[in-house]
Amino acid sequence: MKGRASIGASVLVALVAMMPTTSPAKMRSVEISKNVCQTTGGGRFVDIPGFPGEKIDRRLLKDIKFLRRKYNIFITDGYSTDPAHSANGEHPIGLALDIVPNFAAGGDWNDIDRLAKWAEPVQNQPRAPFRWVGYNGDANHGRGHHLHLSYSHSATPPRTPAETVYSLRCPDDGGGGGGEQSDSGGISTGARATSGGGSGISTRSVTPTDLAPVHTETGGVSL
Repeated sequence: MKGRASIGASVLVALVAMMPTTSPAKMRSVEISKNVCQTTGGGRFVDIPGFPGEKIDRRLLKDIKFLRRKYNIFITDGYSTDPAHSANGEHPIGLALDIVPNFAAGGDWNDIDRLAKWAEPVQNQPRAPFRWVGYNGDANHGRGHHLHLSYSHSATPPRTPAETVYSLRCPDDGGGGGGEQSDSGGISTGARATSGGGSGISTRSVTPTDLAPVHTETGGVSL
């Protein structure tokens, strides 16, 4: 019996070894302008440092760090499947931020006004990589309530990270990072690709042609 058991265990080990293994898609980032980075693969919902209980697609962590430093933001919601948010929007896929001033750090609504104006210079014409900006003039958004920022991305169902995400900053983790970028606009003459820590210059023009349909938010989380 012991011999049979040993053979059976050996066969099981061999079968397990033959089974295909899965691993997260490798993150690859391409800087397509001074403030637009295209990242494919590597999506995962993670905690937002400094905001207990809040999560986001990890490919936006560098953006959050930048926005927090420059505009004194406080995040009231990120990844969320709460019915207060649009089921087809960006909160259920971790690509939206609900923002108010970080009063504890000296922030005020003037900071949020500046961010909203920068993200959407003209009503309903957001600056890339944002796909929808909710603030003054949008129901349940605005000064005294909250600012909503949705990021552009490829189509994906709720609770599932998008394959491709567009952000202000190239993510550091697994995607290289591309270094600190200028706050000014402008299109680069070539795209800088980063993958797994290596980097190089690509002359291929990259444009966001795979975007999911835009869904506006009618609710949100304020203070």
